[in-house]
Amino acid sequence: MSSSTFDDVLTSLQSVQDSTKLLKLLIEVRKRVDVDCAKNNDNITKIRERGSFKQIISSLQTSKKGIINVSLSILGNCCLDARCARDVVTQYGILSNLNQLLKRYPKEDSINGRVFRIVGNLCQHKDQWTKVIMDKKPQIVIHIVKVLKDSVEEENGKVSEATVKMGVRSLRELLSRETLETLVETYGVLKTVGMLLIKYGTIWQATKQGDGVVLNIIKLLHEYSRYRHYPSILEMRNTSKGDSIAYLSKILLVSPRQVVKIVMNFLRISQLKSDLPVPEIFDSFVKVLRDESIIEEFNSTCEECIKCLCYLLDHPGNRENERCGESIPLLITVLQGLTFENNRKIECSLLIMSTLGKCRYSSNLIAAQIKCNAVTVLTEKLKLIVGAVQPLNLTHKCNKKEKTNLIARFKGVKKIKLSDDCDNEREIISSSSSTEEFDQLYSSNVRYDFSPASSNDSDVLSCTSGLSPQSSPRFQFSEISGSDSDDYSPVCSEVDPNDFSLPLVEDDCTNPEPEPKNSDDIPDNPEDLQSFSVDSYTVKQIKKKLIIEILDLLKTYVKIKPPITQLGAPELLLGLIKSSGYFDWGHTSTILNIVEIVEKIFESHDYLLPLMKTDFIPAVYDRAKTLRNAWCSKCRDFQCISSIIIRKITELAESGGGKGDIAHKLLRGDIETKQQLTLVIPYIIRDRSILVKLMLNCGGLEILMQLLNDDSHLQNKSIKVLCVLASQKLGIPNPQQVSSSYKSNLIDNEPPMSSTLVTFKLDDGSLVRADRDLLSKNSDFFARLLNGAFKESCQDVITLPNVTNKALEYLLQFIKCDIDKTKIVDIELDLDTHLDVIGLCDRFLMEEYRVYLTDCVEKFRLRWDTIPTIYNWSLESRTNLLRVECIAFALVGNIVDRERFEMFKNLFELGFTEELLGDIKELLVRYMTVNQFCYCKRKKGRSCDETLRCIY
Repeated sequence: MSSSTFDDVLTSLQSVQDSTKLLKLLIEVRKRVDVDCAKNNDNITKIRERGSFKQIISSLQTSKKGIINVSLSILGNCCLDARCARDVVTQYGILSNLNQLLKRYPKEDSINGRVFRIVGNLCQHKDQWTKVIMDKKPQIVIHIVKVLKDSVEEENGKVSEATVKMGVRSLRELLSRETLETLVETYGVLKTVGMLLIKYGTIWQATKQGDGVVLNIIKLLHEYSRYRHYPSILEMRNTSKGDSIAYLSKILLVSPRQVVKIVMNFLRISQLKSDLPVPEIFDSFVKVLRDESIIEEFNSTCEECIKCLCYLLDHPGNRENERCGESIPLLITVLQGLTFENNRKIECSLLIMSTLGKCRYSSNLIAAQIKCNAVTVLTEKLKLIVGAVQPLNLTHKCNKKEKTNLIARFKGVKKIKLSDDCDNEREIISSSSSTEEFDQLYSSNVRYDFSPASSNDSDVLSCTSGLSPQSSPRFQFSEISGSDSDDYSPVCSEVDPNDFSLPLVEDDCTNPEPEPKNSDDIPDNPEDLQSFSVDSYTVKQIKKKLIIEILDLLKTYVKIKPPITQLGAPELLLGLIKSSGYFDWGHTSTILNIVEIVEKIFESHDYLLPLMKTDFIPAVYDRAKTLRNAWCSKCRDFQCISSIIIRKITELAESGGGKGDIAHKLLRGDIETKQQLTLVIPYIIRDRSILVKLMLNCGGLEILMQLLNDDSHLQNKSIKVLCVLASQKLGIPNPQQVSSSYKSNLIDNEPPMSSTLVTFKLDDGSLVRADRDLLSKNSDFFARLLNGAFKESCQDVITLPNVTNKALEYLLQFIKCDIDKTKIVDIELDLDTHLDVIGLCDRFLMEEYRVYLTDCVEKFRLRWDTIPTIYNWSLESRTNLLRVECIAFALVGNIVDRERFEMFKNLFELGFTEELLGDIKELLVRYMTVNQFCYCKRKKGRSCDETLRCIY
């Protein structure tokens, strides 16, 4: 119908018409305002401007029910517009007409339903009409309540569900702070609604029908529960049909979120525990979530139940075993089954962990969490967040701007400008600082000023999607819709994104939700979280949130006595160490929380021996002692934290109980336990006297030597432990660093050949000529051989067995060189010839040359690939020269693990296993038992702490 035609209808409506034509005109008007009020807003405006409401309202006085119903429908739609509502009340007296209409047709269901709808739409505008109706026409309210009460008593269904829904909605819209007491205590609204709840709740429970009425009842109760009025609870408990509040648990799944809101609002004013069916509601949620399939599917019902369960536990009064029942074990089971593959599961995981943390003051609930292996579940979640925890492999994060400040070696704390997103300064520890300095930093009570975290970090942690701020992390519920349409007809490094699937959407904290009616209510979270592309920054922030929630729970668990066994699991401790990489030192509280948790764990002796039986301590020790990248800020952070952990373990192990437990197991334990403990002792024992007693008196060294000799998976571990023992604990020096007896560069100033020559005949038949006087001068052997009483003194050709031509030629050339004692000689010979020359020097009693050439091998020839060759020569030549030096370098040399293992493999393949093990053991024992000062035989009057040469 065109616009002009609608104007003609309104014009015709103003003239007197018969009932038939009037009905047709009203039907035409209803068509234009009935379907979509937004699209027909112009038509509604025309009706108001043309004054057609006068004819429509006057038609209510006819006896034709058809005309009345159509007129009521038109008025119901038009009253959704605030201006129309004002006109029909003030200018045309619609309330009087409605009151008279209800008196004429008190039992007419269609008329009652439409009148109730008009009343609800008038009150929906939240202005003076609620008060006007209550003051001027209370008969309408009384009639609504009476109709609803009669609908409960009547079994033949004279009152339709539509009318009941409109009546309940109108009573909901009539509510305000001024009308609450009158509605509840004078008109008995909640008592009547409670009777409806019993009736329709029973129907829904049996047949799952009538959920529309039940939903409207729930919305009404939610609105009334917002106001702290205790008689509301009493009215609902004392209906003629019984206690209606008990039925909240039976209709829970119709709208779990709003039912829980009702209960939580009433909890604030309840005076008795029996006022509300809290245990029954907990049991209902537990029954739903016990189905494993619903957790796997993780549909909206599952998510809703999880959030509602957590919200119930937000109230301290519900955190009692007799009220919450099996909800705590159930939440832990649910958390265990949740992964981090999408936003909703991440949100629920955060919410569950936050809820479990709120139970920290309830010993029974904490005990229930421990009994359900909550620590193990958190460990698994931590592994999902940080990835594999062993080994502690990291991606380096190089900060180029720090390099200029780190070039100069410094100690202690130094401020360095960062080149990250924010330009703040932080205090870091130099890579050159010792472990003891790290220990002093964290063992002291000095407060260090760290710069605050970047604004991005603080913002992202201040609010969560679907959760309240961290101080009260309750999830958010949606506001109840008041529209009519729904009622009339719910680091050391950059993080690898591959380790984490979808990020959690961040809320816009700058746009807070509008304040609800009651300050105690909480706003709602969006129904659907929007997905977006993953970037490393967002993923990192999500992981931070999860880690912080896990840390809050662990801080509670570490205080429990007796200590929880699972807290000493290597997976958890390594996960905590690695999780620190997601926070800068500017984020002081989180880093210190990690350190505090780990230190608290190591206050108990219960964790010492179990951890010593794992690979945890070697992994942490390696991280504490090795700075993988001097310019990597994360490497320094990990080194610092690992050093703190090693220090705490050392304190524990060196205490009276710790060293006693270790010694007892070494003496009385089974062979496997002895092996496990021995492979860890050198990492954690600093006190030399304790170390010597455990290794010598308790047999620790013997076990290490056995493991070194066994071709098993423990052989490489024993090699690493022996190296730590030799270099870090006993201080055995590196032969390359203490070798200092060098001759100068050889200057080939060949003196004139003397007239007296001697020729040596070698095994291969070759002849070598030499100066008889020069040989006699530099060798006691040749002096006696060539100038003594031996027959060779008269021979011109002398046979020298077991001498190679190349070695002898080099030795003779070496003797002829002029020596400058201020310079060092770099020998350019293959290793085998070099060793042969040393053998000749030893054989021909050339002590000075032997010492010099041996020192050259120590300084320039000791490498992981030459050690087997040199050691084999030392034994086969029976000179034993460089034998101890080879063993010392193998133990303390700066060699990567892969090459060191290969070197020891080659040493064992020489076939001198007994000699090799004996040399290693003798060297270690010597350094365990040697006095602090002893005098070296070769360096008279100088203590070995100065020359470090006495063992060689």
